[in-house]
Amino acid sequence: MFDLRQIQVFLAVWKTRSFTKAAKEIHLTQPTVSGHIKALEDALGIQLFDRSGRKAVPTKAGEAFYPHARQIMRLFDKARRTMDTFCGGDSGELEVGGSNIPGQYILPLLIGRFKEGRPNCRIVLRIDDTSGIVSQVEHGELELGMVGGVVKRNTLHFEPCLEDRLLLVMPPGHRLAGKVDVSVEEILEEPFVAREVGSGSRMAAERALRDIGIEGFQGLNVVAEMGSTEAVRQAVKAGVGLAFISERAVKEDMEHGLLASATLEEMTLERSFYLVWHAKRSLSPLAEAFRDFVMEGEAVPPCNPPSGE
Repeated sequence: MFDLRQIQVFLAVWKTRSFTKAAKEIHLTQPTVSGHIKALEDALGIQLFDRSGRKAVPTKAGEAFYPHARQIMRLFDKARRTMDTFCGGDSGELEVGGSNIPGQYILPLLIGRFKEGRPNCRIVLRIDDTSGIVSQVEHGELELGMVGGVVKRNTLHFEPCLEDRLLLVMPPGHRLAGKVDVSVEEILEEPFVAREVGSGSRMAAERALRDIGIEGFQGLNVVAEMGSTEAVRQAVKAGVGLAFISERAVKEDMEHGLLASATLEEMTLERSFYLVWHAKRSLSPLAEAFRDFVMEGEAVPPCNPPSGE
C-alpha cells in the first residue's frame, strides 16, 4: 500500500525528471526520494521511472499512473481546505434543538444572523418540549439545545444564555386585564390553560406558583392542557382560560390589543433560557462557534420591561 508522501515525491520526480532536483524541490535528500519511489513501485508491482544517468524518464506505467496521482493530490488538497474551513467553524452541518419558545421565537433569528458570512454551513432546527430536547442531546441526536429549564442530568451541561419573562395572559375584556398586583385568591377559581408536563414554560410557572403558596398547576382550575405555546395562545384568545405565556410569544398580540396581561402579587415570572450540550462529548467546531455566538448575547434583543418599570 502506498502513502500520500510517495505520491508527492512521484509528482516531483515527474515534474523535474530528476531525483536530485526533486529532492531539492521538496526538501528531502536524494536517497530519501529514491527510497520513496522504490517503495511506491514495490507497492504497485511495476517500475515507474527508467533511471538513465542523471535523468528519470517515466515508463509507460509511470505515464498511466500520473493522472491518478494528480487526482489524488487534488482531492487531498480539497479535503485539507475543507477541514481548514470546518475547523474554523465556517462550514459543515449542525443540528440544533429548541424547546417551544426558543425554537419558534429565538433560534430562527440566531441561526439567520450566525449564517451571515458562513454560506457553507447548514443548520437544522428541531423543535420539541424541554424534556424532549434534553433527551436528544443526552443521546447524541443533537449537539446543542436551547431550553426553558434545567433537567438534572450528570452527563449534560446547562448554561444560561438569555432572559425571558412569563406573563399572566387573558382576553382584553377580562375582569383582571391590566390589573396590577392581582391577589392569589382572585386567580384560584379562574379557568387556566396549561402547557404539557415536560414544558420549560410549565416548569417555570410552577416554580413561581409554589413561591406564592400555590401547589403548581394542581392548585389551579386547569380546564385544558396543550402541547404547544401557539395552541395555548389561541385558546386564551378564544376565551378558554387564562395562561402563563412567554412575553416573546404574545408581544405582537399585546401591542395590537388582542391579548391583555395582569401582574400577580409577589410573583416573579422572570426565567432563563439555557444552552445545553453533552458534558462528556466534544462539540464540532461549528457547534462551538454557534455556542460562542449565542453566549455573546448580542444577536437577540431582551424582553421589554413591563409597563411602569
